[in-house]
Amino acid sequence: MVCSVDHEGTGLLPSDNKLEIENRTQWHPAFCASMELELAENKKDLTYDREHNLSSEPLRIDLLIIKKNSDEVIRNEIGTFFLGHNIVEYKSPDDKVNIDTFYKVLSYACLYKSDTGAVDEILDTDITISLIREQKPEKLLGQLDKKYKVIQKGRGIYHIEGMLFPMQIVVTKQLDERLHIWLKALTRSMDLVQAEKLLESYDKLYDDEDRAKAKAVVNLVSDLNNGVFEQIISGGKSMSEALKEMILPELGELKIIIANKDAELEENRAELEENRAELEENRAELEENRAELAQKNMEIAELKRMLAEARGES
Repeated sequence: MVCSVDHEGTGLLPSDNKLEIENRTQWHPAFCASMELELAENKKDLTYDREHNLSSEPLRIDLLIIKKNSDEVIRNEIGTFFLGHNIVEYKSPDDKVNIDTFYKVLSYACLYKSDTGAVDEILDTDITISLIREQKPEKLLGQLDKKYKVIQKGRGIYHIEGMLFPMQIVVTKQLDERLHIWLKALTRSMDLVQAEKLLESYDKLYDDEDRAKAKAVVNLVSDLNNGVFEQIISGGKSMSEALKEMILPELGELKIIIANKDAELEENRAELEENRAELEENRAELEENRAELAQKNMEIAELKRMLAEARGES
């Protein structure tokens, strides 16, 4: 992924942005997947455009969510204030969020509104902005509260009223885990209980498309919180085959090794049965020879007795 805004519109990225780009590359796909899972109840009512180009220059929105029917109500509390065009900017735990970040995201909405071709093709009354990150931006919210009106609409959801566009700041760390398991999963500080609930949520998904998105989330957070997931594995917690294959990438290789060992074992077992049959045959032949030898010994003894009688050696 490229950074949301390039350096002076040249398409060239300054060297001090390299770490940010790498971090966003790592977090961004999982975030987009998490948002789509968050809004899964309205899957048919929304379309998603990842890294939406704002202009011919490399200027991109992290996620653009378009509501197909303006009358449709989004059931997830993060999307209840959505209008027709919804700009979503995600900041990973490594990204800074300050007043300049705020105005940069605001500028995305302005550019999106203006760069549509026909005049007023997209109404400014039909655009919303969401800024999402893990930690609460205390300083930024304090600054905004002096100029606008900051209202907490729910755990971790802050609406900024009085702006050109409706805007909300979502703090994933504060969200209700029962309602937002996927967004809350985007963290480096996951505990054992949260990891187990995440895996349980994945296992309850039956839609292939949803499972693919959830896999992107689990793959990321299991790498970032590998100690917690190792505890689950080593603790012997019962897991489905799908979960095992996802969080244990070496399982496929292990299965091949086991299959080869099983084949080798079957081959050895067949050879053993063949040897056992041969041994039984040899044992039968030995018993036959032993009986024959006993009969010969009896015959020799009788001949000796008869010879002794003939000699008068009774």
